[in-house]
Amino acid sequence: MSKVMQLDDAMGRVSRGSRLMIGEFVGAAEPTKCIEWLVEHEVGDLTLIALTPGMTGGFGKGHLYAKGLVKELISSHVATTTESSDAYLADKLLVRQFYPMGTVAEKVRAGAMGLGGVLVPVGIGILDQPGLFPELAEPKQKIMLNGKEYFVEEALRADVALVKGWRADELGNVEFRYTSAQNQCDIAMAADYAIVEVNEIVPVGTIPPDRVGIPGPFIDAVVQGQTLAEQNDHYRNHWIKLGRLAPVAP
Repeated sequence: MSKVMQLDDAMGRVSRGSRLMIGEFVGAAEPTKCIEWLVEHEVGDLTLIALTPGMTGGFGKGHLYAKGLVKELISSHVATTTESSDAYLADKLLVRQFYPMGTVAEKVRAGAMGLGGVLVPVGIGILDQPGLFPELAEPKQKIMLNGKEYFVEEALRADVALVKGWRADELGNVEFRYTSAQNQCDIAMAADYAIVEVNEIVPVGTIPPDRVGIPGPFIDAVVQGQTLAEQNDHYRNHWIKLGRLAPVAP
């Protein structure tokens, strides 16, 4: 059965107050059309789980903070975008604590695999300092195992995951380009409902089996995003705007 859907039908699963997981890395491989839908429909009070807040300068997820749609951010950082930083400093964005990037990835993987959590030694003696995370209801839980101390990090799961791929077929098998794979398979598996936005929707059998980054059973909806050319222009123009690329010579 085809999992290809119109954007409105797929994104209808995201409602006010949803716990939302989005794949990306500092704005790279963001599901642009899905994020634009959230902004257009003003879906707010969201708990957003992402490796980073995104890319600065009015790009992608930055619009979610600027519009006040994110209630709480669970991430490794808050300052990769001016929009998230401004919301945090104005007490409009709840951040209970920060995690090292590897810890975020492991917490998501634990959620994907049905585990209750993971034991992480990173940050012992630093992230457990009194008063460091005043929004936490109680101190970070720790355990001693074989003479070594670990944080007990709870698994992360979400109501809906938004991931971005290059190509997907009608059964939801997803192929990625280069580093965009990141931990997006874990993100899809760690959600009750997973939506993939792709540059191309291709017939079943087009994607070689060894290139499938997310198998179809873990995807619930496939939506058409920007074409690859449109996506490249989108990023190129933003990087020029930020001064990270020189303008194209006439």
